[in-house]
Amino acid sequence: MSRQVALLRGVNLGGRKVVMSELRAACESAGFTDVETLIASGNLVLGSRLKGDKLEKKLEALILEELGLKTDVHVRDAAQLDAIIAANPFKAFAKSNPNFLVVYFMRTKASAAEMEAMEKTALTGEEVKQGANCLYIKFPNGQGVSKLKLPKVGTARNWNTVTKLAAMAADA
Repeated sequence: MSRQVALLRGVNLGGRKVVMSELRAACESAGFTDVETLIASGNLVLGSRLKGDKLEKKLEALILEELGLKTDVHVRDAAQLDAIIAANPFKAFAKSNPNFLVVYFMRTKASAAEMEAMEKTALTGEEVKQGANCLYIKFPNGQGVSKLKLPKVGTARNWNTVTKLAAMAADA
């Protein structure tokens, strides 16, 4: 079984509450191994024979059935996370401001229309670069003040969280 990282969209925001111990228990009872969570924002690392979209669908169904929450799940393995880290176009910014650099995980690349909408709504200093089924986003003044119009289907993690998850996925 390989280690996989599952990122739940919109968890513990706006009344969409998931208790991480309950999430871990549901995954363990479903047969996943070495189940861990990182902070209470829907970051799950687990051992699974399933990969990619098959694991996403399985986890989405499990979370709905066991926890009563309909959410999108975005899965990446250790190699994919390592590639995302290596391809970071904002390496210097990541070192100096890791909480203000975000990786927005998606199932596909952003469309030209989505990229244009982000360009038009970006505040001074905000930058967005396309990655492999993700976006790298610089928020020099923080996400809270941003007006950036992100694509609807995706989930964001700051650079610190991305690197911690990659390390957890590699520990096997």
